[in-house]
Amino acid sequence: MWNAYWIAVLFLFSLGIYALIFRHNLFHLILAIELMAKALCLGVLVAGSQHGGGLLSVSETMVITIILIEVATTAIALSLVVSAHKHTGSMDIAALRRLKG
Repeated sequence: MWNAYWIAVLFLFSLGIYALIFRHNLFHLILAIELMAKALCLGVLVAGSQHGGGLLSVSETMVITIILIEVATTAIALSLVVSAHKHTGSMDIAALRRLKG
């Protein structure tokens, strides 16, 4: 049963890596980073439960902390994407090169 969870972790993380490499849209990059972070959280939870984690174990506390940090980071990243879209009119990474000052 645990192998299915590890396969899901590997699949989600590799999907995030694929999106980081082959996508050029800023919004897709943020989603890819979030997907990789969620795969990391799932991996921490699976590893914690495999090693006998009880009610509100250390792994669950770590995942809650990671999620809280991700929310703040994603909000800042999305505000930067909105600002870049306002200045360039595009969500493409190549359009950001025109912003050199």
